[in-house]
Amino acid sequence: MKTYINGQKYPEESGFLYGVGAHTARTIMFKEISTLLNATNKDTSFSELKTTVYEENLLHKESISGRKNSFVTLKRLYGLDPHTPLFQAFRWVWRMSEENEHPLLAILCAMCRDESLRISASYILPLPVGKIAEKYMISTQIERAFPNVYSQIVVASMTRNLLSSWTQSGHLYGLVKKERRKATCNAASAVFALYIGSLTGLQGRMLFDSLWVRALDATDRELMDSILLASKKGWIKYRESGGMMEITFSPEIFMEVKKL
Repeated sequence: MKTYINGQKYPEESGFLYGVGAHTARTIMFKEISTLLNATNKDTSFSELKTTVYEENLLHKESISGRKNSFVTLKRLYGLDPHTPLFQAFRWVWRMSEENEHPLLAILCAMCRDESLRISASYILPLPVGKIAEKYMISTQIERAFPNVYSQIVVASMTRNLLSSWTQSGHLYGLVKKERRKATCNAASAVFALYIGSLTGLQGRMLFDSLWVRALDATDRELMDSILLASKKGWIKYRESGGMMEITFSPEIFMEVKKL
């Protein structure tokens, strides 16, 4: 089944979702997803993940309802299904990446599953470094994308949560005024962004223009350096000839080999 997102068709079977996810009430919950991924491994099943949160209280919530609500939100944001390409790739890059890349990995994954993040990205990502992100711009985007759907109270809550998520990811900085800054990207996050783009049907050089690659905040030179480093590490095979580019992902990383 294909999911329509911003006029495009994205495959639900790969892990994409359409519609607003967590941001009416929550953020990308970076602390919680970090705790969950760091305490489990790629072979941990969905039911085992659920048990660690519900019964073992891995996330240290004060009530049963708090545990359940947190798990439901994490599932909405990240899928948590080891059988889907998106979450399998997310787990792999989380383990292989540098720790300072984790915030970027989290928002890359969450953007696949929350339309409000993708909508707000069209405002946040083009902001020059040092520019203050304005709340009213996010609120206006929400109201235009979802006319007559949310009350002013909910729109205000979504705006705060979205700005918080972009702060957690490293794209913004500050407690009250949110200032644009450059996110931290390295080889693992570049591979993840390229792979997400491939799941949407993009190929070759078109991958460089995907939302997820733009979210890396990397220059063309930095992106190519990351691709070459990933190739040296054996994570991908990269070939360019006659103006054509081909990237093949290692089958050890993802469910299947994909050629771009």
